[in-house]
Amino acid sequence: MTADEVLNIHTNTFNRALKEQDYIALEGLYAGDYMLVRPDGSVLNKQDVLRDLRSGGLRFHSIELAQTDVRMYGSTAVLTADSQAVSSRNGSESRSHYRLVAVYVQQGQSIKLVHFQSTSIR
Repeated sequence: MTADEVLNIHTNTFNRALKEQDYIALEGLYAGDYMLVRPDGSVLNKQDVLRDLRSGGLRFHSIELAQTDVRMYGSTAVLTADSQAVSSRNGSESRSHYRLVAVYVQQGQSIKLVHFQSTSIR
């Protein structure tokens, strides 16, 4: 696993799957013990996130990353970035700007997303 691979997976698998509502790709990318910490502090596990995406009416229209930094620690990578996204929930559009931390680990031949946390930037 390299920093370039992690950035590629985050952009071309994770962000693409969110925009295209490819829940099978997300299910494969998320580790079994995946944890999402939202800007409001709420915590969701893998099943909660997939359920919310499938039935919660959440749709991502665009996700743009800036100031990306990937730090490697053996079989673990920590991606930090600024992100601007346009999303909608049940037809109501919103724009968000946040700083994210995504933790990826090498598990056998696969790279899995184990943790994602975002903090709003005003």
